Amino acid sequence: MNQRQLIPMTTGEHLKQARLTQKLSLAAVSKAIGLDEKVLGAIELEQANHLAPVYWNGYIRAYARFLEIPEEKIQQLLSSAASKEPEVHNVFSTPPQRNLLDKWLRATSYVLASLLIGTLAWQFTHEAVRLSQNGSQLSQSSGIKPDTAAQDDTDQAQDTSRTVNASIAPMGVLHQGGKDSVDTAEQAWAALNVPVVREGEAQLSIRVSADSWVEITDVDQQVLEMDLLRGGSEKDYHGKPPFRILLGRAAAVRLFINGEAVDLAEYSRDNVAHFSWPNSLQANRSGQTDQ
Repeated sequence: MNQRQLIPMTTGEHLKQARLTQKLSLAAVSKAIGLDEKVLGAIELEQANHLAPVYWNGYIRAYARFLEIPEEKIQQLLSSAASKEPEVHNVFSTPPQRNLLDKWLRATSYVLASLLIGTLAWQFTHEAVRLSQNGSQLSQSSGIKPDTAAQDDTDQAQDTSRTVNASIAPMGVLHQGGKDSVDTAEQAWAALNVPVVREGEAQLSIRVSADSWVEITDVDQQVLEMDLLRGGSEKDYHGKPPFRILLGRAAAVRLFINGEAVDLAEYSRDNVAHFSWPNSLQANRSGQTDQ
């Protein structure tokens, strides 16, 4: 027994020996079974590990059957080929290990960036608050009329002041008896709520118990109100007289000018009051005095 017999042959060597025994070339086998000559050579040299197992087994089986190798031997060759472990190659480069200095630099950079962002955010917020306060003071000193949102805030503050003023109103005045008790209480209430009015201006207050159309313009033709006021609402206005006033559904409207209630029945027709103040009121009072 020679040394060759002591060393088991691989699957490729078995196929190559069977081909040489039949005196066949790789080109002849390639042409006969339709496989590339290079693939057959790689199978014989055991260098076809790059092929998927399903293709590897199919090529070996076709090659062995062409060489008329028995089926049981073919199965042994396939088992021998399957028992070979494919080489595992690392396709990813090993990342370099970071040293302690690199980690410290990264942590320090993160902390400094966080402090910088926090400082910038604080400065931006502080500057925005300062500009907002300066703008508010400038608006008050220059007499600029606030926008709708600011006017709503002012109305809300006035509503709050009404509640406080009501608590300090004299109880004797609010609960006086007689037919004029309602008017007296409302006049006292209105007197408590008269805000500080600039020189040359007048204050108008309107309360509606039902939806009413209200139009008010001042001497400069500036529209103080031109809208439908919902029932239960209260609004205050100020401007330079004389005012032109139109009130729809006048029976549901209570009007106060400089804290004094106005009797709208004298200026109403078909439940619509249309007059000017102070001209119409002064003319009406003069007529009553002459009588």
